[in-house]
Amino acid sequence: MIWDSLKGHQHQMEMFRRAIGRNRLAHAYLLIGPSGIGKRYFAKLLAQCLFCPQFSDEELEACGECHACRQMQAGTHPDLLEIGLPDGKRSIPLELLIGDRENRGREGLCHDIAMKPMSANRRIAIINDAEMLYDESANSILKTLEEPPPGAILFLLTPDIEPILPTIRSRCQPVRFQSLADEDLRELLLQENSEAGELPHELIRLADGSLDTARQLLDPGLDKLRRKVSALLTQPTLNSGQAIKDVSEILDELGGDPATQRKHLRWVLQFAIDTLGRKLKTAENVDECDRIGLMLDRCFETELHIRQTMPVPLCLEALFASLGRRSRGMLS
Repeated sequence: MIWDSLKGHQHQMEMFRRAIGRNRLAHAYLLIGPSGIGKRYFAKLLAQCLFCPQFSDEELEACGECHACRQMQAGTHPDLLEIGLPDGKRSIPLELLIGDRENRGREGLCHDIAMKPMSANRRIAIINDAEMLYDESANSILKTLEEPPPGAILFLLTPDIEPILPTIRSRCQPVRFQSLADEDLRELLLQENSEAGELPHELIRLADGSLDTARQLLDPGLDKLRRKVSALLTQPTLNSGQAIKDVSEILDELGGDPATQRKHLRWVLQFAIDTLGRKLKTAENVDECDRIGLMLDRCFETELHIRQTMPVPLCLEALFASLGRRSRGMLS
């Protein structure tokens, strides 16, 4: 049935089925777990089951063929509301929740979810990137969470519960999700890329159970960057000048605006940390362990520099210059 397409979260599905069977379905849930593991897909499957007229709520199934199911599959069901962090924004705008200044309280998710359902017997809202609800945006949704319309359900999705304000946490029931198992991740990738052949073990490991991350790693440019960083750092000592030249050329090929370049530099760090971590496991003596440990420390320092918006070329040059020195046993 419809849940056969879900990988890795059967326990959470059964939890919801039991809650509905006991008439204990809550009005708001925090779906907590790493990005890219299927929380949004899970919430949409739940919504489809609750909208499908061919099954009772207690069965928690969907036929996949009725008008409601076809609308869900097409992303056009009028009773499913969804918002998230827009591109280029650092927080979820207040307007998405309660409308702009001219239509305050007459538009937005909080207004829409209170309206009478158009075709189902309830309305369901998905709030992606809930950790990006700050200040006014977070406060604007509290009343909806405190006094939800009859039958309405809100799913707030977040990779981590810590950034969620306590006032929101206390009004939602938490449901925790785990990263996808390697085999589940591999199967999903092969379903999407039937001609991909054998997927590199390194790709599955680096994806860390995230389908979104694995999709990114399949990009040829990013794969080229991964291979280059790994090849450079598996050498006994690092040639800093050559490393800066080679990695810079690939970053130039990948292109993009400053934000994209910064994201690519984070990938350089992730590839470096992964390579050095594997190298540390096979180190043959204490001196080698110490050198690799110092190199790892430098990678972690660079992560801080990136968050401080240091220019990408400067970060890259400083990183590999330091890694080269430390690979030769120099402390600076």
